[in-house]
Amino acid sequence: MKFGVRDKIWITGSTGRLGSTIYRYLDPIDCEIVATDKHEVDITNLKEVATFTERLRPTVIINASGITKRNECQADPDKAYLLNAVGAKNIAIVANRFHAKIVQLSTADVFDGKATSPYKEIDEPRPRTIYGKSKFLGEQFVRDFSDHYFIVRVSRLYSRENGLVEDIISQAKSGEVRVAKDRFSSPTPAFELSKFLIGLINTNNFGTYHASCGGVCSQKEFAQEIIDFLGLDAKIKEENDPSRVDFSPFYGGIDNYFLKITKDYEFLEWKLALHEYIKKEGLNG
Repeated sequence: MKFGVRDKIWITGSTGRLGSTIYRYLDPIDCEIVATDKHEVDITNLKEVATFTERLRPTVIINASGITKRNECQADPDKAYLLNAVGAKNIAIVANRFHAKIVQLSTADVFDGKATSPYKEIDEPRPRTIYGKSKFLGEQFVRDFSDHYFIVRVSRLYSRENGLVEDIISQAKSGEVRVAKDRFSSPTPAFELSKFLIGLINTNNFGTYHASCGGVCSQKEFAQEIIDFLGLDAKIKEENDPSRVDFSPFYGGIDNYFLKITKDYEFLEWKLALHEYIKKEGLNG
């Protein structure tokens, strides 16, 4: 998928786990990419965002800024709402002013985690944590203040930047892997999300999308698949999730319902994507 030579993509939160990963995967495409973090542009400051946007004139803004740690959000709600919600609002306002498309990255935490089957876009969000509530408010602000938006919810993103797979491999080589119990997700490597985003922002199919690999697994199942694929000899120990703030278990599996019924895009099944990630990152050597 090719962009026009005059296209400019602005990625916010470029030094974070998500922003840096997206930048790495989007970098080779034919467009100008500008990546910033809070030290270059504070997205919670509307005047600062407007000044930067007027100078840059981006055609696409990917908002990867945010506080994603549940405990941190719970401990400081003001900080969480300021960055996850007000920051998204500011980005949406300037995106609309300059007729730019906005990609607002969101999370399965906008749901209550009580489901027994994957959440679809048509299911009603009922966030229970400050993290989930602040991200959902950010979604609402984007819908209210932007005419050209893609809200993209991801269940559990992994990459070399957050080292999720790498950490499991390291633990497995020592003989035991510790994982959180009672947490379920649709794990997705960043390269899969990035491939989808590259195609999506070349369209005008605006709206809310679930964008994760097919299927749902527990953290134990995820770790076991890595161990089995690499032929390692290790035991898995489940323990209480240190990021849990007010409830357990949490079911965060999501279903890419709109993509399925429109046949616009198909993600890999989570096991196949995991195998591909391990090979791409050279973790099987």
